[in-house]
Amino acid sequence: MSQLKVDKHGVVLVPQPSDHVEDPLNWPYFQKVYVVGLVSMLGFMAQVSASLANPAFNELAKNLHVSIQQASYCTTVWILFAGVTPMFMAPFANVYGRRNLFVVFTLIAAAANIGSAGAKSYGGLVVGRIFNGIGSSVPLGFGAAIICDLFYQGQRGFYMGIYVLAVTNGPHISPIFGGYVSQNLGWRWCFWIPAIIQGALWVLVVFTLPETLFSRQSHNRPEKRSYTSKLLFTGRILDRKIHLSDYAFSFRMTKYAAITIPCIYYMTGNGYGSTIFAVTGSHISSNVYGFDTKQTGLFMGIPLTIGCMIGEAAAGWISDLIVNLYARRHGGVAKPEVRLFLLPLCPIMAVGTATYGYCIQLHRPWIESSVCMAVAGLGCQLGNTVVYTYCTDSYKPQSGEVGAIINLFKSIFAFNVGFYALPFSNRNGYDVAFAVVAAINLSTILPLVFMLFKGEKIREKQGIPAEHESI
Repeated sequence: MSQLKVDKHGVVLVPQPSDHVEDPLNWPYFQKVYVVGLVSMLGFMAQVSASLANPAFNELAKNLHVSIQQASYCTTVWILFAGVTPMFMAPFANVYGRRNLFVVFTLIAAAANIGSAGAKSYGGLVVGRIFNGIGSSVPLGFGAAIICDLFYQGQRGFYMGIYVLAVTNGPHISPIFGGYVSQNLGWRWCFWIPAIIQGALWVLVVFTLPETLFSRQSHNRPEKRSYTSKLLFTGRILDRKIHLSDYAFSFRMTKYAAITIPCIYYMTGNGYGSTIFAVTGSHISSNVYGFDTKQTGLFMGIPLTIGCMIGEAAAGWISDLIVNLYARRHGGVAKPEVRLFLLPLCPIMAVGTATYGYCIQLHRPWIESSVCMAVAGLGCQLGNTVVYTYCTDSYKPQSGEVGAIINLFKSIFAFNVGFYALPFSNRNGYDVAFAVVAAINLSTILPLVFMLFKGEKIREKQGIPAEHESI
C-alpha cells in the first residue's frame, strides 16, 4: 500500500492527489483561483438575475396589468426551478463533467433573460423567468462541487466561503441597483442587464473554464493535454454509464443525517436570515419608513451585504484554521465535524431577525432596523459556510449531489416564505412573527449540535454511498 501524501505540517491530504499533471489538485494556484472567481461570479449573477427586478414590482404590475402579488411570482417561479433542476443534472455532471453543463445552461440563462426583457405579456414573462431559473441553476447546484475538485479539505473552507458569499449576497446587492435601474431605465432593463452580463460570462466559460472532474483511477498516464483539448467535449470522464436509477440518487442522498440535518438548518437560516427581508422589505420600507424605490433598494441591500461580508470574515478561513490545527494534533487527520466548531456563533442570525421585527413593530428609526438586519446577515453567512463545508467534507465524492441538495432545500423553503411572511406579520405583529421564525431557526441548530458530538459515529453507521467511482 502506497504511503499517504501529507502537507508540510504532516496533515494528510484529503482527497489524495494523483501524480498526474492534469489532476485539478495539481493545477497552478492562480488557475484554481480564477476558476473559483468565475464560478462564484456565475453564482452571483444567477442570484442577481432572480432579484434585480424585485424593487420594480409596482411598475411591472402596472405595465402588464397584473397585481403586485402576481408580479412577485416572477421571482418565486425562478426560485422553484432553480432549486429543482440541479437534482436531475447531477448524473450528467458526475459522468460527463461540470464544464459541459456550465456552457449549455449559462447560454440558456442569458437567452431567457432576453426573452423576459422583451416579453409582451405576463405569461411570456413568467415563461422567461422559468427558463432563466433553469439556466441559472447550474452554478448554484454545482459550484461547490468544482471547489471540492480543486482544493484539499484544509484549504476548502476559504474558497467555499468566497463562493457562498457570492451566492448569498446576490439577492442583497441586486436591490441596491434594481431600484435605480427600474426608476431611471424601466423594469425591462432589470432583465436586459443580467442578460448582457450572463452573455459575457458565457463567453468566458466557453474559452476559459476547464473541466474539473477528474478520475484518479482511470488516469495513470503522465502526458499533458493541450489547453484546447481541455475545452472540448470528450465524452465520458468517468468509466461508467448513466443509468435511469442515477436520477434518483440525489434524492436518496437525503437519507444521510450528515446531509439532511445541516440542510434543514441551512434552509431556515437562509430563509429567515435573508429571504424574509427580501419578501417583506418593499412593503416595510414604503409603509413604515415612506421610502421611494431607490431608498427601498438601499434599505433592503446594504445592511445584509455588510453583515454577510463581516460574517464570512469569521467563517471560511477560520474553519480551515481549526481543521488544520485539529489534524496536526490528531495524527494528521481531521474529521468533518470539526467544521461545526463554529456553531456557537450561528445563533447571532436569530437575534438579528427577532430584534428586527421588534424595531419594525415599534416603528423604531430605520438605522436601528438596518443594524438588526446586518446582524442577521452576519449569522446567516456563518451558517451557510458551515453547512457547505461540512456537507462536502462528509461526502466529497458525491459533492455534485450534495450541492444540488443544499440548493434544493434552500430554494423550496425560500419559495414558500413569500406566501406567508407578510400575512403572518400583519395579523400577529412583526415582533411576534419575526420572533417565531427566529425561534424556528434556533430549534434547527440543536440537531446540528448533536452532529458535532455524534456525527462521526452516525456517518460510520450509515456508511458511504457506493454508486460513484471514487474521484
